[in-house]
Amino acid sequence: MGPRRKRPPASPPRAAPLLPWHPCLPAYAAGILAVAFPLPALCGLLLLALFPRPAPGRPRLLALCLAFVFGYAAGFLAMPAAPKEVPACVAGRKPCAVAGRVAAVEGRPGGRLGVVLEDATVTEGAAGGAPLPGKLLLTIDRPAFRPVPGARLGVTARVRTTGGFDNPGGADFAFSRRLEGIFWRAYVRGDKGQVALLAQSRDGPARWREALREKTAALLAAREAPDAAAQAGRAMVLALVFGDRAGLSAADVDLVRRASLAHTLALSGMHVGFVAAMGLALTVFVVRLFPGICLRLPRPHLALLLTGPLVAAYCWLGGASPSLMRAALMFAAFGLMLALRRDKALLDGLFLALAAILCFAPLAAYDPRLQLSALAVAGIGVLWPLPRRLRGNAALARVTRPRVTRPRVLAWAGGILWASICAEAAVLPLVARLYGDVTPSFWVNLFWLPVLGTLAMPLALAGLACAVVPGGAVLGGWLLGGAAACCQGLMRALDFLAGHGLLPVAAILRPTWPEVLGCLGLLAGLAVALAGGRRATAALAASLCLLVAPTFSRVVVDLDGAVRLTVLDVGQGQSVVLELPRGRRFVVDAGGLYGDFDVGRHVVGAFLTDGRPPRIDAAFASHPHADHVKGFVSLLARFEVGAFFDNGGTPEGALAAPMAAALEARRIPHASLAAGDAIDLGDGLALAVLHPGPDDDRSGNNGSLVLRLTRNGRGLAVIPGDAERGVLSRLAASGAQLSADVLVLPHHGSATGLSRRFLAAVSPRAAIASCGDTWAFPAPKLVAFLLKRGCRVYATRSDGAVTVTFPAGAAVPVVRTRHDAGEGDAETPFAMAAGTR
Repeated sequence: MGPRRKRPPASPPRAAPLLPWHPCLPAYAAGILAVAFPLPALCGLLLLALFPRPAPGRPRLLALCLAFVFGYAAGFLAMPAAPKEVPACVAGRKPCAVAGRVAAVEGRPGGRLGVVLEDATVTEGAAGGAPLPGKLLLTIDRPAFRPVPGARLGVTARVRTTGGFDNPGGADFAFSRRLEGIFWRAYVRGDKGQVALLAQSRDGPARWREALREKTAALLAAREAPDAAAQAGRAMVLALVFGDRAGLSAADVDLVRRASLAHTLALSGMHVGFVAAMGLALTVFVVRLFPGICLRLPRPHLALLLTGPLVAAYCWLGGASPSLMRAALMFAAFGLMLALRRDKALLDGLFLALAAILCFAPLAAYDPRLQLSALAVAGIGVLWPLPRRLRGNAALARVTRPRVTRPRVLAWAGGILWASICAEAAVLPLVARLYGDVTPSFWVNLFWLPVLGTLAMPLALAGLACAVVPGGAVLGGWLLGGAAACCQGLMRALDFLAGHGLLPVAAILRPTWPEVLGCLGLLAGLAVALAGGRRATAALAASLCLLVAPTFSRVVVDLDGAVRLTVLDVGQGQSVVLELPRGRRFVVDAGGLYGDFDVGRHVVGAFLTDGRPPRIDAAFASHPHADHVKGFVSLLARFEVGAFFDNGGTPEGALAAPMAAALEARRIPHASLAAGDAIDLGDGLALAVLHPGPDDDRSGNNGSLVLRLTRNGRGLAVIPGDAERGVLSRLAASGAQLSADVLVLPHHGSATGLSRRFLAAVSPRAAIASCGDTWAFPAPKLVAFLLKRGCRVYATRSDGAVTVTFPAGAAVPVVRTRHDAGEGDAETPFAMAAGTR
């Protein structure tokens, strides 16, 4: 035997090049996005064109431009047209009778149902039914029964448009509903007889699915009252199998979100992956029992044959939601690439699935769930081989070092952790933009995902399969109980971690679209480098410019010396943001709605962190009513707050405890203000407190802080909270200086704030009502009085957020409003008030 030859060191593996059509897919998607966001989409196309395309057959710039044009045409044709006319009862904000067919049903936390009605008709009084264009989203609280898709419902409710929360940098809720063809919304109580079943569903599969859900819920029902963790465990089983989260409480959902696991409660590609893993395990079992089967059917084909029906059945159980169907399509594409023996099946399958999805459903490009799942898969596909490539580039001495055998458990845990890191790195820019906070607890995946994927879901699906077999209910109940016990243990673990401060949530700067695009460009450049391609120098330089340009723009804005007052659209509530020179920000009230929707996090916080760090120099609570202070619960817990001031009243309901806990935990200075106090803001700016006095009741509207913002003695704005006519008239009679360019209308523009003496003393040129569509605010007689005095009146209900810019010096202030299209409109209703007041 001759001497053994030493093997040359292994060269680092290289990724297979992209197929020629792959670069055209992002250009096509950018064209779809250009229908609503033209400038970001065009910048994305230009950035894509800067990446090198050296290989023969790669698309040239003309091909990318054509793909962009085709995408724009597809998105434009698929975009649902907004209704041109609003029914009379909707415009009049009066209750009316609505009848429609159920298109979809979603179980929501807290026992609520979200029901989409299509082919709806609306009736007011004795008038005949008129068709309601588009779809209606019906929120049913405390439902008496659960409707089935295909059934016909009749409801009595006030129908509203889907608009609202129209603020700069915030989520466009109306546009996201428009993508689904939903233009109307309504809220009803099932226990008050506001919902009636007019006709049973004729959709057989939907009725069978609902029967399975009810049977599963019955088998999971406890004989004795369970504690919160046990109840959450049972509810999680229904969420994992049917996507029904009605049994979960808002606290359960928030706990899971804090652990960076919110995606595990919404049926998605991860759950399809769990089911596919069960199919692969079944394939291994069959091959061991019948080894000869691989001689007739290759193992990849056998795996697809056994896994496909399981995935299809799970999609049906989950209600065939768009996210599940997209995940199933991705699974089919991955399977096809494996069958074709593509060495990069993950990325090739991803591109193939996305191409199919965007061709048949172009508007899916706007869905953040698809964006996040695509980025996560791409991140895993690109970054997963990185450690091996780094080892391949090491010195020869390290290559020849003997290998150390690692336990399989450690290798498996390391694989889960590395996959989580890869996915988190890819989606982080978009997650930061969408949600405005980070939960650095992805390490929880190390125990959560294995238990969920290898125990809870297999037990739940096996229990459901046994339950439908005659005589198998007992075994099915035991298996479902085992799945619930696993979920219960997971929830108890999260509760333990949260109790010991191991699930922190930090608000962060929400990057603007140039910064998001720049981050994604840098990640794409890294992917090109790892694939062994040419350096994308021009693309990386452009990405860096996009990343840093907004920072310079913010510096210029902060140094212009202007003062900006923004009355945010928070629905029926109030929140006013003051932006002062050098980037200082003050918040007067933070809104608040009934129910579980967190206005502080999703509306006020989203505006404050739009390209800015989560910092408030001082916060003011005008009075302790929930529609003014509920949003502070989230802001105080997540933001850096310099000081918190109130009127001395105790927040109503259950708000006092969390607000006090946040103030104490974050060590935020807290003080109560009264008439005569003044806060020096620097740069000639001051905030004077005009009310309440020492003898006023601080618990109600008439205990509100009345604040006046001045600059070098000139009145810029008066913010009177919910103070009513008696207080306002008394304040005007006291001789206090009240004149100001802008008045935030007291009590949301209600007639209770109509004090002619007070309005004459302020003599504003612009008045802003912070109001929702619950009542007819601002009051018509209040508007008429102001218009006669030459004052322009704005309302967040119709105008969205209203921003008044007071330039440095004696320049005329400018008002900017928001419109349904999300564009600003600049006005100067101050021509008569240009002089110093």
